[in-house]
Amino acid sequence: MNITKSVLHLIGVLVLSVCINGCVKTEAETQIASQTNPKPNIIFILLDDLGYGDVGYLGSEIKTPNIDALANQGVVISHSYAYPICSPTRAALMTGKNPLGFGIDGPMENDAMLPESLTTMPEMFRDAGYQTWMVGKWHLGMAKKSAMPHNRGFDDFYGFLGGFVDFYTHVYFGGLDWQHNDTSLREEGHATDLLAHKAIEKIQNYNNDAPFFMYLSLNAPHTPLQYVPEPIYDYSAIPSADRRVFADMTSHVDQRIGEVLQALEDKGIADNTLVVFMSDNGGNLEAGANNGQLLKGKASAYEGGVRVPTIVRWPAGLSKKNIAESPLFTQDWLPTLLDAADIQYDPSNFDGQSMFTLLKTGTTDNTQRTVLLGTAKSKAVYQWPFKLIKEGTDTLLFNLLEDEFEQHNLAAMHPGLVAALSKQLTSRTALPSKAAKGPPPESLFYGPDGNFIYDIRKPETRAPWVETAE
Repeated sequence: MNITKSVLHLIGVLVLSVCINGCVKTEAETQIASQTNPKPNIIFILLDDLGYGDVGYLGSEIKTPNIDALANQGVVISHSYAYPICSPTRAALMTGKNPLGFGIDGPMENDAMLPESLTTMPEMFRDAGYQTWMVGKWHLGMAKKSAMPHNRGFDDFYGFLGGFVDFYTHVYFGGLDWQHNDTSLREEGHATDLLAHKAIEKIQNYNNDAPFFMYLSLNAPHTPLQYVPEPIYDYSAIPSADRRVFADMTSHVDQRIGEVLQALEDKGIADNTLVVFMSDNGGNLEAGANNGQLLKGKASAYEGGVRVPTIVRWPAGLSKKNIAESPLFTQDWLPTLLDAADIQYDPSNFDGQSMFTLLKTGTTDNTQRTVLLGTAKSKAVYQWPFKLIKEGTDTLLFNLLEDEFEQHNLAAMHPGLVAALSKQLTSRTALPSKAAKGPPPESLFYGPDGNFIYDIRKPETRAPWVETAE
């Protein structure tokens, strides 16, 4: 009897220690496999101002081998939509709600904040037993400590609070904006490197006692356009100096993303870690980015401002496939990830809808809903495959399945649809805008000639932001 039990135990150990493809699992993977229905770890990687024409897998001249490999291994979402600018996208991601409904319709003013009454993504994951970590850019409130990430659901926060920082001095509008929770840090190093190293450190120190949710919000290739410490590739053939520096910054952050993904492999947890890669809005055409054939860019509700590169990889839970026709909006991510983690929730709490079926099967029946996105000055309403845009005095209607580059205005052919979608725009009134009124951040890094100073270093001229918050 004891021999039989020993044999059965040995067989069980052998079964758990063998991968589906025949390779032997690491000790860490074996520990996870031995759990009952283990929930996935989740890493949401958000880049800043990366355009649709700025990644290799979408035809860019910029080399992004690690992002391309992720696309090769996972689900490529061809019609993934963000808001045209950073804070609304981040608010939609954190809440599953449309941020235009609570006044976040542009880059967040320094004294504004994500409403404290809203439950956030990390709070929901923490309540479900997850460890929650944030590494990187917040831009959803910095004037009050209660608005900061470590008080909005993240067990641990390392990074910065404002809309951008000098990559080297970590200064934002004169104040140091680099901290670990409530404590400012004066660290030497490029922001991309420091953030990636922290993410890798969190993975290396992970002890498998509970799943983790990590929000890795990298600020590259957002302005300031600054030389990277050690350029990887030769981009001297690119005519535009801005584009050359932007390309170096993009390849640099791609390399660091590769190192984070390698840390998952080294730890033995890559198979059951769901990785999302996404840009927070379209590329800034005034700062070296490229959106391919998509019209316009950052700050506009045309496709170049809102359609963003997006990839999902989860080897244990999703098969590789390309998704060409079904749209996914930023507010969909929270219910989608809750479904992936088998966490119960009330769908009525969200404006977004779970697209987990889309990720699993490549199709969904959620495409006929009406979704509003945009900024104070440029808005669009989607009723797939139609899209109504109101920007300035223009009102235009496009069929994106037939005209993804928005060349043929169909408004005159569909007056009823234009009237119905226009009503959606006017009936959804927002609260007073929380958007910044100051100059765009890129202008702070121009020289007298109106061009970027790529080796600029912004000094501290005021007290650090976290110490002066209420």
